[in-house]
Amino acid sequence: MTENGSGSKSSLLMSFVKMYGTLPLHGITAIPGKISGALMLADAIEDAVPLIHGPVGCAFQRKVNPFKPHSPFYTTPCTNMNDTDVVYGGEEKLEQGIRETYERYHPNLILVITTCPSDLIGDDAEAVTREVSSEVGCDVVYSTGDFVGRSKPVGYQDAFYAITDQMLCNGTDNGDLKRNEGSVNIVTFPIHGAGIKVAEMASVFNDMEIGVNKVCFDHTRVEDLYELPKADLNITDYPMQWAKLMDERSDVGCYEILGWGRYNEEKDPELLSPYGISGSSRVFMEIAEMMGKDGVAEEVIGRRRSDAEERLSKARKGLDGVKIAAIGGLHGVGLNLFKDAGVDVSVLICRTQIMEGRLTDGAINEIVDMNMNLAEICGFDPETLVNPTIEEEIKAIRRSETDLVIAPSTSAHLYNREGVRTFDPTGFMIHHQRVGFECPIELCRMLKAALKTPQRRTPLLSMLQHDSQMHGLTPHWAKLSRAFSLLRADTIGDGLGVEVGDEVGAGVDVELDVEVDADIGRVEGGFDR
Repeated sequence: MTENGSGSKSSLLMSFVKMYGTLPLHGITAIPGKISGALMLADAIEDAVPLIHGPVGCAFQRKVNPFKPHSPFYTTPCTNMNDTDVVYGGEEKLEQGIRETYERYHPNLILVITTCPSDLIGDDAEAVTREVSSEVGCDVVYSTGDFVGRSKPVGYQDAFYAITDQMLCNGTDNGDLKRNEGSVNIVTFPIHGAGIKVAEMASVFNDMEIGVNKVCFDHTRVEDLYELPKADLNITDYPMQWAKLMDERSDVGCYEILGWGRYNEEKDPELLSPYGISGSSRVFMEIAEMMGKDGVAEEVIGRRRSDAEERLSKARKGLDGVKIAAIGGLHGVGLNLFKDAGVDVSVLICRTQIMEGRLTDGAINEIVDMNMNLAEICGFDPETLVNPTIEEEIKAIRRSETDLVIAPSTSAHLYNREGVRTFDPTGFMIHHQRVGFECPIELCRMLKAALKTPQRRTPLLSMLQHDSQMHGLTPHWAKLSRAFSLLRADTIGDGLGVEVGDEVGAGVDVELDVEVDADIGRVEGGFDR
């Protein structure tokens, strides 16, 4: 077994955290695919260790390009498959790797992550893990990337499904499980910072007499995972296959904050924007109704909402008349949050290039229409631009006298060089955007801070030439991105004709690239190893 790059965190690495996000090419491969997504889950479980069954390069890749520069998966043991193993099989190395991983780290869970070579030669990870797990003093689970189909993000979905299937709801140890009646689990994607983002939600539930059984992932350990089936309801931010499996096997219901399934039926764009005062009120009430607490919830939500609206009116001072240009999509800073902040969305920019190889024209038009309808519901009347060049954007921004553009750091320089201030939505979405009444108040403060930043007409990144449509990429990388998208089109089959309401939409297939990733030209889900 090869241990790749373990060691203490580098202070030099930490100093690059803020700067790292501005690099125009970083993130092109930062996609939660099979290996990287599974690593994210393993990293979020404190007493779990991943074991990558493949060549050493598969373990090293995420150290070169981690999702979080300050945490590049320090512990990534690997079976170090070579050419001989590809010919004769790597099952012996996997068996040895599991034993050595346990002897070295003594974890409570080893998550085996298979790779392209071990998958292609057909190594029987199931048989090996079943045999060796009885010889080591911890749980051993394997993830192949095939358990959840096209449900995105694949690696995270697949690894959590494997844990649920092979550990939590395998029908062997759940007979005497004592339920924590009247409680819920709050489970968010590891990158979303559960501890920070669900504190207010947990407080509201407490007032509504709904218990919180477990919060994941917030210092989560294996023993916490085993207690997930005790709850009555799993609350997830995105549609999750593991939650549906737990519902089937352990009768733990599931509630998805982003209501994809309901949107398919009702076509209400507000169901995909569950933030802000009104969105949060709806989510809290729906959960209360599922838990049989709608009576007490009405008073709690009303009181909390009234208090938040009073403080929000003070936080909005100074934002009256401020005009912003927002990026449309299925994700991003919700338009209803801008409504709560008291600003006016004067320009709405919709980019669909990254989706054109995988969705029908009808599906793409539905996404654009959904954003326009949501803008109308929120009381905005923006000038809508579909796939504009940067020159067309700048003209519209100046024509409407827009004060601030909502743009990630990868494309902010294109506006800054024209003297237009920008607000980076990425940090807000990851660390602040959440269900709760405090979120719009925080947004007000952050928008005010952005409006006070000095205008920068000569940002360093403006020295590079950028593609006219994929603003965050140089022309060379934009061509590669389009080529990869065309090559990948043949691998997704029915995805070329899928509508938003079909399975790909329900599985959040366009989750990560419609908003943020479309802006920087990533190819979602491809080349994930």
